[in-house]
Amino acid sequence: MITKEYNDYLCFITQHDHASISFDIFMYFHEDVVGNLKNNENLKYAIRNHDVGWIEYDKVPKISENREVYTFQNMKQSLQEELWLRSISSAINPYSQLLISEHFKKLHENSKSRKDDDEFINKANELIENVFKGTKIPDTTNNKFVIELRFLQICDLLSLILCRERDIESSLIPKIFSYKNEVVDLKFEKVADSTYKFAPGILKAKRNFIEIPYKMLESKLILRPKQLKEEYKSNQTRFRKIELIS
Repeated sequence: MITKEYNDYLCFITQHDHASISFDIFMYFHEDVVGNLKNNENLKYAIRNHDVGWIEYDKVPKISENREVYTFQNMKQSLQEELWLRSISSAINPYSQLLISEHFKKLHENSKSRKDDDEFINKANELIENVFKGTKIPDTTNNKFVIELRFLQICDLLSLILCRERDIESSLIPKIFSYKNEVVDLKFEKVADSTYKFAPGILKAKRNFIEIPYKMLESKLILRPKQLKEEYKSNQTRFRKIELIS
């Protein structure tokens, strides 16, 4: 679950909806950036479904004993890793599973609190070995795979920023490699309320819109977890429109 505060309310966005927004972002990229990757169904599936393992968990918000909403950032690492593994195993084709696995392994490796813990890495590797049993596992260090993985990573990051409508320093957004292996600086920044800008030529169109599905409940319901869950179930999904310009 992803949350965003809005006055006296909390907005809830599921991880799977966030992944869908990642896919929308990818499809808005200009052909000069993504080239024939637009036709790469394995990559597209991986971007769209990299958080599929969270669907069941995100049916209702979870509240801690300290009356905080559990999100992907503050939940127990062991549970987060369990959901990562579930996302990998739930993908419908081996190559997409490999992309999703490498994506989560990178997140794990970049986590300071997981520095000396290789349990997730070992489980993910074992899962992939079983998936490709009897066939050769694609080389994750070759140029093609690295470029594909980077698109999954950057779309995931951009979607998280949009879902939470955060300000962001453009310099903090990693550069990507185009399908031609050329370095691309997205120059991504928030320029107005619900409006984000990319460098010229990054997107196919100058103006694009993304709709973020969310549910909104009063923040005070956190003190009454049972009521919060019931109201979440009955609450209608709303949509927040975000503009992307280039």
